[in-house]
Amino acid sequence: MKPVRAAPAGERGSQLYPGAAKSILHSDNTRNALFDLSLLSGLLLLSLECTQVGGAQLNQFWALIVFALLLVGRRVHVMGREVLAYFLFLGVAVWLTLFAGYPHIKEIEQIIKFALVYPVFYLVGRQLGRHYLENPLPYGYVILIGFFLFQIALQKLDIPYVYKEVEFMQDAIHGSFLERNWFALFFFGASYMLFLQSERKPFDVSILLAFGVANALISESKTVLIPCGIVLLTQLKGYNSIKLLLLALGGGLYYWRFGGELSGDMLNVRLEEERGLAFTISVGLIAQDWLGHGFGFVESFFSTSVVSVKGLGAGTNSVFSSPLDLMLIAGIPGLIMWMVFFCGLGLGWATVICLAPIAAWSISNPLHQNETAYFLLGYLVSWGRDGTFIAARAVRSVRSQAGRFVSPVRVRPRAQPVRVHGEPT
Repeated sequence: MKPVRAAPAGERGSQLYPGAAKSILHSDNTRNALFDLSLLSGLLLLSLECTQVGGAQLNQFWALIVFALLLVGRRVHVMGREVLAYFLFLGVAVWLTLFAGYPHIKEIEQIIKFALVYPVFYLVGRQLGRHYLENPLPYGYVILIGFFLFQIALQKLDIPYVYKEVEFMQDAIHGSFLERNWFALFFFGASYMLFLQSERKPFDVSILLAFGVANALISESKTVLIPCGIVLLTQLKGYNSIKLLLLALGGGLYYWRFGGELSGDMLNVRLEEERGLAFTISVGLIAQDWLGHGFGFVESFFSTSVVSVKGLGAGTNSVFSSPLDLMLIAGIPGLIMWMVFFCGLGLGWATVICLAPIAAWSISNPLHQNETAYFLLGYLVSWGRDGTFIAARAVRSVRSQAGRFVSPVRVRPRAQPVRVHGEPT
């Protein structure tokens, strides 16, 4: 007589209640389809920065709608330390803006963004990150590369309403984005999300790096190779020789393409008239007031400063570095906000690893002034925080099922055969 296999719990339920099982499956499929639609539409609208309605970007309307749906479904997840760090920063920044006496420009616009827009993108990213921990992304590298080529075509064909020429971009490709760095951030983030769902083997890293190199060459973003290198160092376990080889190739490529801009007279200009000068002045301002200067101070100060800094002034609301700019806004609370949301301080080591590429990149770029960055931060925090809990839950579930349906195995001497239903095996 053959042994009878005990049906798993899910299989038993589907046999006893087929109608309920079909209903649950249909519900899950509908839910997954809605998440896929939300993500794909969000990524599309995040790329259309040049298309605005009444001064607001289309992606901002998308984020508010999705956030409202998440609130109705009670699917908003956030930790107390995140809330504390955020409200400490926001409270100090708003108080300084209203009562510190410093001059400000467009401070109301900045308050709205930091009080409403950026938190909404972060929280939407948190929930989508939780969902795609256990579900495949609705796109792959084929679709991503196709969209990458589509962005290049937008600019080459000068399509109205979705492409806007930017003077200081020169010949760099930025597509429907307002800046080449936002173009580079979007495509790095989308490829990083794909990488996190891969097996994280050398081949997977190679695909990410190859796409990152193409991203850097097309957009002429000199800093997008930084997060690619951080992913290589932190996400690929072992393979030290491969790491060294890829880092050497990346360094050689960087020197070949951008070395001329970072040497000789060009380097002196950057140090004495651009970023170097901006860094010196910013550090001096932070030293004068460790509580910061409020929203809109950077544009007001550099637009009226006796010392002219290239790239800063009227129309520019932040300096080149996220931690520096957040400290100019709210001093020490601003630095705490950067350390919590960009570096994962207090959110677990896995979160620190997931956020490391964005944190390193933000040191040399004002990523804190972009919606895509906050969406990615929320997504990556969920991968760092919830990934550990989901893995632990899966282990507990397996052990529970084993304890419920599997008979304990007894070790017997080899001379005595193990019997199943009375027959030797």
